Amino acid sequence: MPLSTAFRHCSSLQAPAPVRRTRWPIGLLISSCRAPIREALARLKQIGFVEVHHRRGVLVSRVDVIRHLELLEVRRPLEECVVRQAVTRAKEDDLRELRETASELEEAAMRGDRLRYFRLKRRIHEIEVRAAHNLVLTETMLALHAQSRRFWYTYEPTESFTQGAKLHGAIAEHVTRRDADTAAKAVGVLFEFLERLTRSALERRPLV
Repeated sequence: MPLSTAFRHCSSLQAPAPVRRTRWPIGLLISSCRAPIREALARLKQIGFVEVHHRRGVLVSRVDVIRHLELLEVRRPLEECVVRQAVTRAKEDDLRELRETASELEEAAMRGDRLRYFRLKRRIHEIEVRAAHNLVLTETMLALHAQSRRFWYTYEPTESFTQGAKLHGAIAEHVTRRDADTAAKAVGVLFEFLERLTRSALERRPLV
């Protein structure tokens, strides 16, 4: 099994944190050999999903609100870079897919469909990053988006979906119009919203 597949399977495991796992049961779970699992666990450790303890197994790390605030500080200028590059380099197929996905995201938000909402939000990020056509940026955003998804899946309230979808939709609209400055400003508005949500999570229990 390719490393990318093993990593995807491991990162999608939904288990309450902290949970101690060992490499071999995970290997059995996804029908893979142990070498790709070790590589996948190293990747998960690098982005902060797990803690690997020698001879004791693997501990799924807790979702940290303060760490996520720090992550948002790093993500914001990079997201601005993503949309600016996407405006310049996106193909028409990318723009069409971005427009359609943003519309679907708003529909999912109105229905309060958590699973579909998070899947579509992930797709929007993937389209925008792909459209930027920058491999270094792609690799960097892969790790940051993975950490953010884990946080939002745990803490984002369903009632915030409509506003979140609206803000993502505004970014998508400006990108499809190839308006780099306005798209970057829309990223700033989104991140002010995300920071407020993150700070409010300090007063709430996890939703999952």
